Amino acid sequence: MKRLLLAAVLAACAAAPAGAAWWMENDYSFGSNGLKKNSLTVFRKTSRAFTSGLNLSFYKDSANYVESVYSVRTPLMYSGPKYFVSFKPFLYPVSGYTRSGAYGGKLYLLTSVDEGNDESFTHLVFSGAWAQQKAYFDDGVTRERKNFSQAAFEMQAEKSFYGQFFFQASAAGFLKPGNGATNANLVKPALDQAELAYIGAFRQITALPEWAITAQVARNMRPDYDSHLYAGYSKISFRDADRANSFIGGLKLNLNEKSTLDLAYNAYKQESVAWKSYYKLLLQLFF
Repeated sequence: MKRLLLAAVLAACAAAPAGAAWWMENDYSFGSNGLKKNSLTVFRKTSRAFTSGLNLSFYKDSANYVESVYSVRTPLMYSGPKYFVSFKPFLYPVSGYTRSGAYGGKLYLLTSVDEGNDESFTHLVFSGAWAQQKAYFDDGVTRERKNFSQAAFEMQAEKSFYGQFFFQASAAGFLKPGNGATNANLVKPALDQAELAYIGAFRQITALPEWAITAQVARNMRPDYDSHLYAGYSKISFRDADRANSFIGGLKLNLNEKSTLDLAYNAYKQESVAWKSYYKLLLQLFF
């Protein structure tokens, strides 16, 4: 299942062919309102337990972000016998177009509660993230750039039955932003809120959330087909703005021993707004 970048990396670490010292991912999304969102990541196993990476990405659309917003991440991961820890710093440089930017980091811990000999498992995930943003505040009278902080916490449970059926549920809470930032007074903030917690949407979410709940299910089609089918649902509550619903469905294919392709569709709707459609292609190559 395609989830957060770090969760996808964990799956890649586990599935990486023997001897694969490094691999790359290209994650491309497009769809309604002229969305174009691309992310390129290179990972390298620096030791048996440590993996480091470098990610460059951008997003743009024909609505509020007609010029590209760029960002960079440097994830660092450690795999233990029954746990997985990662730290992902991120940076959104201030652009001449939005005049906004952000930086921060996310700490992610996965622990194994139960690992069966029949490929069954139970995982619990805890994560916390923090960000500092700079953006324009506009109250209708004055307009000035200010700094404000954000934080989010997330809990997630994953369950596999015999390596054939997978279930996941998560809940995330976002603390009230500092310095009086609201969705009513912010102008083109740069930070995609998916940096802080899993939201379950392919488009960038720059509005300030209050909470998000998600559920996913996946089916391994082996041995008949070397692929996974998956589907998910998310409910997102925004501060002083309409809530949103997001549905995801996709197919992950193992093309060969050193490559996978993930094809997915996302239907997204904020209350009082028409449904939007987004598409994703995620390619992994191992070397």
